[in-house]
Amino acid sequence: MARETTGSHRAGFYLLGALLLAFYHPLLGAKDPKIKAEELVAKHLESIGTAEARAAAKNRTASGVAQVTFHMPKPGQLGGIGTFLSEGRMMRIAMKFGAPDHQGEQFVFDGKSVDVGQLRLRVRSHLAQFVYDHSILLKEGLMGGTMTTAWPLLDLAGRQPKLDYTGLKKVDGKSLLEVKYRAKKDPGDVQVALYFDPETFRHVYSEYRLIVRAMMVQGKDEMGKTLPDTSSQNDAYYKIQEWFDDFRTVDSLSLPHGYKLSFNRRGSGEAVIFDYSNAFTQILHNQAIDPKAFVIQ
Repeated sequence: MARETTGSHRAGFYLLGALLLAFYHPLLGAKDPKIKAEELVAKHLESIGTAEARAAAKNRTASGVAQVTFHMPKPGQLGGIGTFLSEGRMMRIAMKFGAPDHQGEQFVFDGKSVDVGQLRLRVRSHLAQFVYDHSILLKEGLMGGTMTTAWPLLDLAGRQPKLDYTGLKKVDGKSLLEVKYRAKKDPGDVQVALYFDPETFRHVYSEYRLIVRAMMVQGKDEMGKTLPDTSSQNDAYYKIQEWFDDFRTVDSLSLPHGYKLSFNRRGSGEAVIFDYSNAFTQILHNQAIDPKAFVIQ
């Protein structure tokens, strides 16, 4: 009888503990499927700062140490400097390394058109070509996240994107809130997903995916009979990831001082994988920015 009572108490204790954990666990609110994307965005904006503080930042400059790490096809690493400039929807992301075969990257949007830099004369990096071909990443202000004033969630009324909140997802072992993003005037070739910390609602991760299908070639045999379609090459799979961390307060705004971008292309031809990282040491607001800064000379 005593054993039954002890077992009963133990079971009750575990049940109570489970209920308390469920009640107080910080991820519970984020798991709620009834939350709307607009509500999540509102909480996210609050995580950046007050409406007044956000509106006061007309432009932003961020600078610091940059690094590129090549994984495939040829391993290597270079150090340099990184600079983010933004004013309204205009933005510039630049990383300079100075190596003969890898001068660096430049991505700019002047409010009308997108341009990208070259690694060397008439040669763009795989990432630069991707951004140039899929200009929506800069036109929408997606690249760079909350590091730029062009961040689209700051202006939902003006952008009018389609947002789809899909709940809590695992990313690198972490549980994050996922929102699928599609620009109002976008063919939707690139799949965009934004991720937020379920406790702070900070934007901490973005992912862009694209599949480029191989061209289908239809031929004929020696008798003139049509052969089945065959692929001239393999499908190409692209995945670009952005991570944001080391949040600090600057002019009453919580902004990331750590940034990493990973490029991964597999399938068509040899695999290409490399990472860019930036550790920002200075972030300033409302500086005098020359309009030419948003044009690649």
